Amino acid sequence: MLKVLKVFYKFVLKKRLVFAVFVLLITFAQILYSITPYFYKLFVQAIPLADFAGLFRILVFYISVNVTAEVLDIASFWVGDIILFNAAPQARAAIFKHIQDLDFAFHSGKSTGSLISIFKRGDGAFFDLFHQIHHRFLEIIVGSLVMLYFFAKIDIRITALVVLSFAVTILATKFLITFNIRKRAKFNEEEDKVSGIIGDNMLNYETVKLFAKERWEQKRLSGAFGPWKKALWGYGNSFRLIDIAVATIINLSLFSILLVSLKNTADLTLSVGDFVLVTTFMGMFFPKLWNLVWGSRDIAKIYADIQKYFGLLEFEIEVKDPTHPVSLSKVDGEIEFKNVSFSYRGRKTDAIHNFSLKVRPGQSVALVGTSGSGKTTLVKLLMRFYDIEKGKIALDGVDIKNLTKGDLRDFIGVVPQEPILFNNTIAFNIGYGKSRTSLDEIKAAARLANIEDFIESLPKKYATEVGERGVKLSGGQKQRLAIARMILSDPKIIIFDEATSHLDSESERLIQESFWKAAEGKTTIIIAHRLSTVMRADKIVVMAKGVIKETGSHRTLLTQKGSLYKHFWDLQIKLD
Repeated sequence: MLKVLKVFYKFVLKKRLVFAVFVLLITFAQILYSITPYFYKLFVQAIPLADFAGLFRILVFYISVNVTAEVLDIASFWVGDIILFNAAPQARAAIFKHIQDLDFAFHSGKSTGSLISIFKRGDGAFFDLFHQIHHRFLEIIVGSLVMLYFFAKIDIRITALVVLSFAVTILATKFLITFNIRKRAKFNEEEDKVSGIIGDNMLNYETVKLFAKERWEQKRLSGAFGPWKKALWGYGNSFRLIDIAVATIINLSLFSILLVSLKNTADLTLSVGDFVLVTTFMGMFFPKLWNLVWGSRDIAKIYADIQKYFGLLEFEIEVKDPTHPVSLSKVDGEIEFKNVSFSYRGRKTDAIHNFSLKVRPGQSVALVGTSGSGKTTLVKLLMRFYDIEKGKIALDGVDIKNLTKGDLRDFIGVVPQEPILFNNTIAFNIGYGKSRTSLDEIKAAARLANIEDFIESLPKKYATEVGERGVKLSGGQKQRLAIARMILSDPKIIIFDEATSHLDSESERLIQESFWKAAEGKTTIIIAHRLSTVMRADKIVVMAKGVIKETGSHRTLLTQKGSLYKHFWDLQIKLD
């Protein structure tokens, strides 16, 4: 809990002076609210004297105190909102930034639906925790201190009984809430699994439709509801246990305090006014104690939610920026892999083993090989999605570990194998590759990527919405949009990762022409299974199991005896 509160107050205390005013407003408001029973005592004592003027003065003072308390209370909520409305978005932005900064490995292993669920619950829990601590808890603490002050002046036994009942209730609540938190955490796990299934389904509904898996998906969700319901019952029953235990403690405490008060009144050691004061305080205190228990129950729920929310900040960034990075304003585009080895976590064999390759500025190099040969892994290592275990990767002679990830990636433009588009317009998706771009620049990039005619044929043209992940477009259209986005970013290094794999032969030909124009003077790395894409490359590198098997131009490799490249080429010729 302390760890959560430490993170929570890191955001809340950004405005320390405002926070101090906020706490003072609540404190004074609750002090004024809490002295109400004292006025009832004064009324009871003054009524037998038949002094209307004296009663009127007490009434005016009583109403003045109540009005002042109301004003202070309202002001406390207003000042609290100033703090909260700044702290909550700052927390969300900080967690969002941390998630953005986390490595490729984190995102590839995380459920999008689960992350969204954590964000949604966590942000709500931030607001709830603020109100629970500063309004509900502070209210009962201040009220209890005021009450104990008056009780200490009446009878120390009553004071002792109140303190004892409060302590026993808090102790019981602590153990019960701990149990409740465990049940809540278990339920959250099952809830995240259900949300993950729903999120996966929503994101991949096209695949569901293609394979007619609607009924299977429904069964998968229904199966997840089994443990979900069991966890929910365990969580719900933990609340019933709290109700029974706390109700028993409070009623025994109330009986004991009133018994002592009645005995003292009967013995004439306690005045009627003091008895009214005691009973009025009891009428205020025990409902507030119930509120404290309810608040603790709410805190348990909030804690389970916000712990997971703040817990996202605990994930370590494994691929870190250097403390003192090298700054490059521009690069020529020379890339060198020197004795590079790398293996994915949990795998025994290297994905890349003792790999060495030098790419000259402006040179085009194609990486060829079967699936799993390490081609895409090389690109991920160059982009620093992962850090290599051995060897060195250099850009213009500078170890890429000495560059910030942002600077490094600014020099590189990528067209991925599976381009993912934002649920926005065509213009937005193409323009994403460059800040402050004009529509004319977007159109020029679209023309170069051979997608201008398609866009112009649409009713809304560049304002056309592409749908979530670009679902309204065909595979080839998405690919060309991604190429246009890359072209607009004007990188010094271009990476084509199976960038024409979804195109028909005619579109592929046109894209290749556009691509080679865009690649003129730039260092280019092409990953392709379709060898027609790599024929014009200056150098072709054939890979297998993370190592280089052969290198050369298209013509050279075709003439080599026993060439693996020629084997791939002959297979594709037969298939075509």
